[in-house]
Amino acid sequence: MNISRLAVDRLLKINWFINLGKPTVLYHATQLTDENAFIKEIASGDWEDTTLEARNEITGHLAKKHSNDYQEWNTLAREAQGIIDTEITPLVTNNEVVQHVILDNIKWDLINYLMEDAYKKHLKGSLFFESLINIYEHGHIPCGWNGKWPVGKLIIY
Repeated sequence: MNISRLAVDRLLKINWFINLGKPTVLYHATQLTDENAFIKEIASGDWEDTTLEARNEITGHLAKKHSNDYQEWNTLAREAQGIIDTEITPLVTNNEVVQHVILDNIKWDLINYLMEDAYKKHLKGSLFFESLINIYEHGHIPCGWNGKWPVGKLIIY
């Protein structure tokens, strides 16, 4: 198992936050246009719970079905954290929108995307964190979930 350089390169190509608050072409998401509503949503326990449940779904599946490969999780997570801190965070923080709580959320999404990507051959169904990267690639920030995980719709800004 390893962190894919292709996945890292995908993150490096993102034009971060170029469409915040602007109309979206993403049909599978509910859009917020108000910055205060966005900050409230991204800092909410509901959004944190949703992303934690998505990550726990990955780790639970790996622990049960692919325990040998799952043993590498912590090592890969440290590698992913290092990549995000050194290569991606400088690109993301070059924006006035990014505050501490927002940066923590973004880093959580990006690290989990790299982890999900590293283990994707073992995962079934749609890849949640990859879907978040799609939102970032469109210049928005995923910030909430409308519904009860896993049934529902992303909220973006």
